[in-house]
Amino acid sequence: MKKTITTILLAVVAMTGWSQEQVFKPFVTDSVDFVIEGIVSEGSDSVCLRPRPYIRHEMYPAHNGRFHIVTRQPLYKFLQLEDAKNGLTTIIVDKQPARVVVDFRTDTIVEGSALNKRFNRYMLVEDQLEYEMELHEKDADRSIYDSLEVELNKAEWKSIVENFDNVIPVYNLALNGQYPMITPDQLKECLKEEHAFVHHPDMEVVWKFYWAMQKRLPGKDYYDLELPDTTGTMHSLSEYVGKGHYVLLDFWASWCGPCIGSMPMMKTFHETYGPRGLRIIGISLDSKRDAWVSAIKRFNLPWAHLSDLKGWKSIASDTYGVRAIPETVIIDPNGKIVSTGLRDKDLKAKLAEIFP
Repeated sequence: MKKTITTILLAVVAMTGWSQEQVFKPFVTDSVDFVIEGIVSEGSDSVCLRPRPYIRHEMYPAHNGRFHIVTRQPLYKFLQLEDAKNGLTTIIVDKQPARVVVDFRTDTIVEGSALNKRFNRYMLVEDQLEYEMELHEKDADRSIYDSLEVELNKAEWKSIVENFDNVIPVYNLALNGQYPMITPDQLKECLKEEHAFVHHPDMEVVWKFYWAMQKRLPGKDYYDLELPDTTGTMHSLSEYVGKGHYVLLDFWASWCGPCIGSMPMMKTFHETYGPRGLRIIGISLDSKRDAWVSAIKRFNLPWAHLSDLKGWKSIASDTYGVRAIPETVIIDPNGKIVSTGLRDKDLKAKLAEIFP
């Protein structure tokens, strides 16, 4: 499940193209010869090595249940390893020592640097929680799944805040796409210059998201813009903002699974708080009109919908610095932004606070 979510988030980021005044300066590391060896799962005859983020992979044979890989990689690169029987682990290229021994039967690093052993302990906890979530994903009663998801989020955050002095936070924060899921204050805390990982090459996407977020932080005035609705009629946000009610901007797209998954909750907000002064404006980052309009009809979304159908080149995404979706921005009756980046339970709690 984590791998799927990460792939979606990285694909979203790869499609963006804003120019930034700020320039990310990664630390430069040497490449080192790194040795990975160990035991594969029973019946496995190969091992797949995938440097993160996923851009390529290499296959290596296993003989008599064992494998041996020598690869030259940048120092502190994250490498995902899979055997042919779904054994899975991730390691960090390190030179203290530059050798790791993996047992795919338990996905455990049995020999390696202190950094890799520490990283592996966090991964085993998270992998077990993800496994349990998959067992309950289709339960009619979602309570067990939801509680496990809360525990997983805590475990992922723990792996970040307990490791500001090393590169472990890069894995969950950047490679597994947690950066859009945490609050602006949490993200600011993560990007303090004194932290050891903040200029890791894979952190560029996080910095660009953070810089873009500055456009929509609470306390800022909203930005007016003009977009067409599904009939082609132009509308400006000023038609909705400053009219005595709160406005929730919901950035989404028909192809975004998490966005579609949030629609039942959005409908509940519309039904509950609409009569009390909430206006939802759906701003789509679709590029195909038929897909956009079809999704609105299929899911029966009864609020205003706007899009210039330019995808990630939309004036809306640029104006509000939106680099990943779903994304929400709440604007108060005076045109001030009061929240950004809230999803699910956090968004529900904020609206309950606004409309007690």
